[in-house]
Parts: sequence; C-alpha cells; structure tokens
Amino acid sequence: MTLHLDLLLHNLVALCIAIVVLLLLSELVVRLIHRGYAFVLRSPTLEHVTADERKSFRRRVRRRALVWVALVGAVLIGGAAFATVRGTRALDVVKSALVGLVGDEPALAKTRLLTALGIVVGALFVDALARGLADALGKAVARSDWLEKRREPVAEVTMRLRKALRVVVLGAAAVVLTEKLALAPGPQRAVLLASYTLGAFYVSRLATGIGYLLLDVIFDNSTRLARVESPLRYLGNLSHLLGITKRVVDYCVYITAATWVADALTPDTWLSQAGRVGLRIIAIVYASRVLVEICVLLINDLFLGKVAEENPQTLQQRKTLVPVAMGFVRYAIYFSALVLGLREASIDPTPLLAGAGVIGVAIGFGAQTFVGDIVAGFFILFENLLLVGDLVEIGGIQGRVEEIGVRITKIRDEIGVLHSIPNGEVRKVANHSRTYVNAVVDVHVPYEEDVQRVRELLARVAEKEVELQTGAPGQVDVGVEELNEGSIVLRISARVPPGKNKEVNDALRGRVVEELCKAQVSAPRPRRAVLIDSTLSVKNPPRREIEESAPVMPFSPASDD
Repeated sequence: MTLHLDLLLHNLVALCIAIVVLLLLSELVVRLIHRGYAFVLRSPTLEHVTADERKSFRRRVRRRALVWVALVGAVLIGGAAFATVRGTRALDVVKSALVGLVGDEPALAKTRLLTALGIVVGALFVDALARGLADALGKAVARSDWLEKRREPVAEVTMRLRKALRVVVLGAAAVVLTEKLALAPGPQRAVLLASYTLGAFYVSRLATGIGYLLLDVIFDNSTRLARVESPLRYLGNLSHLLGITKRVVDYCVYITAATWVADALTPDTWLSQAGRVGLRIIAIVYASRVLVEICVLLINDLFLGKVAEENPQTLQQRKTLVPVAMGFVRYAIYFSALVLGLREASIDPTPLLAGAGVIGVAIGFGAQTFVGDIVAGFFILFENLLLVGDLVEIGGIQGRVEEIGVRITKIRDEIGVLHSIPNGEVRKVANHSRTYVNAVVDVHVPYEEDVQRVRELLARVAEKEVELQTGAPGQVDVGVEELNEGSIVLRISARVPPGKNKEVNDALRGRVVEELCKAQVSAPRPRRAVLIDSTLSVKNPPRREIEESAPVMPFSPASDD
C-alpha cells in the first residue's frame, strides 16, 4: 500500500511540474507574440489598425494558448494515470527515453531538447504573428477603393493566406525538428513528404485566389481600355476570356507546385520533366487562343472599319470576306500551336505531317464533293456572285444571305428558315440586290375606259410614290401587258434600289386604288355569253343573244334589284 502511495505521489509531482512548465512556456510564447505584433504594427503601412483590433488579436492569442494548454494538460493527465495503473514512474520513463535518444551523452540530450523546445516555441510564435499580420493586411487591402466591390474575394484570400502561413511554418518546424532530433530516415522522409505536399497545396490555393482576384480587377477595368484610341483597345475587348484565363491559372499553379515537390523529393526524374513540358504546352495553347481573339479583332477593325462604313457596297463585300479570313487565320494559328506542342513533347512532327499529306491525298479521292464545294466557294467569293445581306434565289430557295463560307452558303428565307446550301450545288444564282430591281404592279382596266388616260394617271401616281418611298425620282414605265377576257392589264414597272421593291409594291397598290377611285375609273367586270336554243321553229337556226351585266362602279358594292 505504501508503494502505491509513493508511486501515485511521484506521478502527481511529475504531472504538476509538467503543467507548471507548460503554463510558463505558454505565457512566454504569448508575451513574445504580443511584443512581436506590437513591433510590427509600428510600420506606417499598418498604422490604420485600431486599438480594438489590437485588443481582439491579443484576446484571440490568449484563448488559443489556453486551448493548447488544456489539450496538452489533458494528455499529460492521461499519461500520468496510465503510468500509475501500469506501476511506472513517469520521470523514469522520461529519463529512459532521453537516454535512449542520445545514448551516454547527457549534454547532447540537453542541447537537443532545448533546440526542439526552441523550435516549437519559435514556430508557435511565428504562426500566431503571421496570422495576425495576415488579418491586418487583409483588412487594409479590403479598405482600398479599387477593391470596394471585392470584399468577399479579399476575405477568402485572407483566409487562404492564414492557412498557408500556418501550414508552411508548422511544416518547416516539423522538418527542422526531425533533423535536430536525428530521427531514423523513414520518419524523416515521411515528415518531409507531408510537409512539402501540404505546403505546396495550400500555397497553390493561395496563389489561385490571388490570381482570381487580380484577374477580376483587371477584366473589370477592361471596358475602359476598349474606349481608348490605341492598340490597348484590343485588350479591352478580351473580357470573354476571363473563364479560360482562370482555368489556365489553376493548371499552371498546381502543375508548378507538383513539379516543385517532385524536384525537391526526387530531382531529375520524369515527373519534374513532365511538369515543365506540361507548363509549356499550356502556355502555347493559351497564347494561341489569345492570339486568335486578337487577330479576329484586327480583321474586324481592318475590314469593317471607318473606311468601309463610308461605302455600303464595300462594307457588304468585306462582311462577306471576314468569316473566310477568320477561318484561315484560326486554322493557321492552331496548326502552328499543334506543331510547337509536339516539339515541346519531344515528338518530331515531320513524319506526322508527311503521313497527314498522304492521308489527305487518299481522302481527297474519296471526298471529291467536299473539295468541289471548297473550290466553288472560292469562285463565289472572288467572282463576287453574291454577298452577305443580298436577296438571292438559289435552287428554288429565295432569301437573304447570312453567311458565305468556304464550303457552304447559308440563306434565311421569308419565314425564318435557315438553308445551308453546299457551294458545289450553286449552279444558278438570281440576285435581287445588285444595282436596282423593279417594283411591278399589274392593274386591270375595263375595255370601256380610256386606256391612254388611265396610263397617264398611273404613271403620275407611280412617279410620286416612288420618289416618296425612295427619296429620289425613279424610272417608271406603264404599258399594256395583256388583254384578258374582261379587262386590259396595264403593268407599272418602277426602278427602285435593291431591297425596296416589296415595300414600294405595297405602297403603290394602295395609292393606285385611291387614285382610280378619285378618277371614277370603273373596276373590270366579267363578260358572259349566254346561248339560248329555241324549239319554235325547226327550220331556222337558234337565235343567239348576249347578255351583259350592268356596269359596276370601282370597288363599290353591287346594288340590289
């Protein structure tokens, strides 16, 4: 019984000593953190940190120190209880562990223990100080005017910065601690791998957060560049590339981190080489994408600039050539990017290109229609048969040309259906948008009217209406087109600009009806011949009588008998 009381008393004394040392150590660390934080806040950059924020930081450090003390104290109490149950003296266990660690050199043991203790204290001090500085820096950045709309992203970056600093500081302390304690190679390598991997991951998350924030700010201000009369306006029109730019930042940051870890742990291996090749290929792909967009903007500016706006026909021709030029530029850039990517991957593209040529010849024999469409497309473009916006009729389809490609032509008809016609099938083109078109209206006049008077009336009406609709006098012809059973067909043909014929036709019909009513020109009526067979006399032939309907006034209801 006395032996058990001695053992319990021994372990209680050891536990009290450990807790007192732990409290003194935590108080020392807290004071060091407070002093370091106060020293850093003397910088003019952080002078905006208020007294309340400083008190909040001190309270936060104090609470975390108490949490650590409680956790470590609970572990010590559990260890003391377990040692008492097993009948083991806690101080003897500690002493034997130290002897086993350093052998027969107590001085070395003291040095290692003090070094480990200093590393732990220093790591905790640096971690707390770095987290406090990260919070202060995040608040300082959030107060700036150019990040006023980015409060949430700034808070997210600040949180990532705190996590990254903690992981880096504690990981570095763990690596140094394993080296100072001269642990076995296996545990040292495990700690090194975990520290590098976690550090690279959290630093990568921080880098992507900062990259996203900078990209958002840059692309938000890109609209200002679009209004600048300088080459910078092309950069201002690339705001739609924000999504792909963020993905490229993700890939580059994480691949760079993985390559760095591979170089640190296994230098000069295929992993590090693959990472570098991947980074170069990503840069080539992204650069080609940006170059394509810049070239598209340059082509639009070159073909559809202010010079083309002065001449509508020239503008229409250039609108037709823009998609073709864009297609050639896009294919050329992407093909060059593919060749550069293969070279970066240590693949010689020459045999592939030669093989592609042979395959292309073989495919050409089996794709003569495809090649014919392309050749026909070039002839359509260079012979200026039709342009984008023209009203044409091809193969029984009438509509406006929306796009002329190298292989197909797209036409949208009056009801909105889009027709895609291969260029090889464009045999006959009726273009209603060249120089002029005729607005044609047929007017039926009865035989009883003075045809010459009606022709002069229609000519005057047509000239006035054409000038009213087009803004310029036009050539008008009125002639006899046809002689029907009950009327004479007079055709009005007025020359109008392309695309105005339907509008002029509608207006002209309404005006003709009004003027004919005013001029008391009657409407045409049908003529019927009625044959009556009589049986009164067999010898004489039947008498034929013609019954004509009464005259009807133009566009007026018939009177009741």
